[in-house]
Amino acid sequence: MAIEVHKELDALQGLAEAVRTKTIRLLKNATEAELTWSPPGLSNHLLWHAGHAVWLQDLMCIEAITGRSELPGGWFETFSMKCRPVKQIHDWPAREEVREHLEHQRQRMIGVIGSLSGEGLRSPPRTKILPDAEPLRYWITHGLHDEANHQGEMHLLLKMQRVQG
Repeated sequence: MAIEVHKELDALQGLAEAVRTKTIRLLKNATEAELTWSPPGLSNHLLWHAGHAVWLQDLMCIEAITGRSELPGGWFETFSMKCRPVKQIHDWPAREEVREHLEHQRQRMIGVIGSLSGEGLRSPPRTKILPDAEPLRYWITHGLHDEANHQGEMHLLLKMQRVQG
């Protein structure tokens, strides 16, 4: 049983590393103009998706495991799923600030995931925001899957702008 839990924790940590590395790479390789570009009819852009990954993993990994949010001040309002950036926000954090938070959080996620036991993986999230019908292993995997889906949206935005540009 302990070996299987160790394998599952290793797999979750490896997935967190791979998913987050790709988000950071997308942010790093975009031009300044591509960061906040959004086509008519869409309300999100590349910088929002990258910051949203920080918000998402804060909720579904960090806070779910530790019971405490570690979001920077103002980031909930700027990057939560209820924000509509093109219409609401005009003063964005710099790319480097978002990248630093992504990097720091990557290490933090790997650490808190590694601190779990088999019982911890089966326990409910330690935040009242997430329903407790599913265990932590579900929320961690769901958060990483969601971030990977946002990477697809980031790729699409880059392609759309490059075709129109």
